[in-house]
Amino acid sequence: MKATSIFALFFTFFASTSHAQGMLDWLFSSGKAITAEITLINNCSVKSDYFVVRDLDSGAYAKFFRDKATIETKSGSPIQLQLSPSVKDVYYEGVAISARKKMRITADCSTRSLDSVNATTKKPFVKHGD
Repeated sequence: MKATSIFALFFTFFASTSHAQGMLDWLFSSGKAITAEITLINNCSVKSDYFVVRDLDSGAYAKFFRDKATIETKSGSPIQLQLSPSVKDVYYEGVAISARKKMRITADCSTRSLDSVNATTKKPFVKHGD
């Protein structure tokens, strides 16, 4: 029974090639210097030129040109899609993901959570009456 559970767990993680490759990269080359090549899938009404990809460990960022960006980083470093520092009064931060040599990042402006509303207004919502 235990072997069946382990096999099911193993199969779940390695069911697709992309997950398997990501897991192998994470296991064997985390921390290795790489040049990440990032493709932007832009589902926003904002032009792709206004987005950057930032390495959250080093603070370095790269601009997109024709939906492509390259950044010197380390394998496994947290990479995040953001709006360019030149854009003022608008706030967008994507989810941080681990750096790999080839990546696709999606900009999705269709969903808004209370956290993104707080961040956008730069003023926290305060509960009244407590």
